[in-house]
Amino acid sequence: MQIIKTQGNKNKTTEDNFLKKYVFQKIFWSIIALILVVIINILINKYAENYFNDFAQKVSGNYMLTGFSFFISEILIGIFPAELFMMIYQSKVTSDYFLIVFVLGIISSLCGFIAFMGGRYLKLAKFSSMILFKKKIKEYCALFVKYGWVILTLAATTPLPFAMVCFIAGYLKFSPVTFLKIVVPVRIVRFFISAFLIKYSIDYI
Repeated sequence: MQIIKTQGNKNKTTEDNFLKKYVFQKIFWSIIALILVVIINILINKYAENYFNDFAQKVSGNYMLTGFSFFISEILIGIFPAELFMMIYQSKVTSDYFLIVFVLGIISSLCGFIAFMGGRYLKLAKFSSMILFKKKIKEYCALFVKYGWVILTLAATTPLPFAMVCFIAGYLKFSPVTFLKIVVPVRIVRFFISAFLIKYSIDYI
């Protein structure tokens, strides 16, 4: 009995250490990615400002186009990073800019919820024997069973594939209410932090 208890404690310690390492790695790469975005934005504004402004002016005037493009991108696992859209609109006045960022956060959360519901449908439709799907979710399933809210928070704030993690959350029957409570505010806050750094980084050129 003591051996079983000791083995259980050892497994728990191993899982905890793995989770801490996993969280640290994702946060670290998130910070690196954000620093790179800021550097790229500064370089563009310093060396290619006119070209980029011309592109931004042509694109930013059509909210339907940019909104739809962002929606499709988020559904398809972030073909275009959200930061690209923030850079396009950074010349807007502060109030308009952050309103746009807020809308982007809502759109991204909606896309995540669509992926979430897709996962629930897949579970109900009993397609779980699909080999391709099982390979894609293998990396996250074990952690998700025990630490779902942690993985969702990381997906909403770091370079984790957001749509895929939302899909897995739905497949594993994560609570829709809990999902929305975690994803929506965390996603919006993450967008605001990125947007703030993008808009005001060029002040230091």
